[in-house]
Amino acid sequence: MRPLSMALILLAFSSCTSYQYLTLDSPEVQKNDKKEFSWQNDTLRLTYNFHGEGGPVSLTVFNKTDKPLYVNWKKSALIRDSQAISLFNSNVQIGGNVDSYSYGGKYFRATTGSLSASFDLPVGVDLIPPGSYVNKNLQALVQPSAVYTDRFMDNTKPEKMTDFSGASYSYRRYSFDRGSSPLQFKSYLAFVLGDGEKEFYVSHSFYAQEILLSSEVPEFFGFYKPEGDKLFVKHSGQ
Repeated sequence: MRPLSMALILLAFSSCTSYQYLTLDSPEVQKNDKKEFSWQNDTLRLTYNFHGEGGPVSLTVFNKTDKPLYVNWKKSALIRDSQAISLFNSNVQIGGNVDSYSYGGKYFRATTGSLSASFDLPVGVDLIPPGSYVNKNLQALVQPSAVYTDRFMDNTKPEKMTDFSGASYSYRRYSFDRGSSPLQFKSYLAFVLGDGEKEFYVSHSFYAQEILLSSEVPEFFGFYKPEGDKLFVKHSGQ
């Protein structure tokens, strides 16, 4: 196929396909240097990453204590539009570092090692040993019809961007506060610290702070970077 013919096909395809590039924010959780959402207390550290098509949620839970920490995924969920999406998944990856120290007489001994495992836990409760973490990879957070809306499509004028190669393309920018955002959701996580202790819960809210609408594909759209607070939604037929 000639290059010109291929270019015409790609142009025809892109003309009926548009993308929304979303930047998320949270009123309770700060962002780290990777723009992931990171929150911690004396017991645990949570890291949320939403990068990718539709917002594939990656959740990391790190146990900061010297006691075992349990996560009950069957009682944990993401909540959007009053609908709960279960976080339960029978396969879990565990990783971390193990350090031990001992002193006897004139000698001091330090031992270090690593911890990793992959196994099935059908009961839905994961053990996180002291100083280690679990990572949960979930399905995409949103579908195209869940974000595309006529409420804000015509509220701004087109803008242009020029990338490092000199190529220019146009887009529309929409900014929202927490109350007006078309995408709002929250996490709800259930934990137990130690054996036989009382269950406690942690919840955080998120929303789309900015949406950029463009026909440019993610690979060439300069504003879409590999950061934890950015996702995109592909929409055909616009």
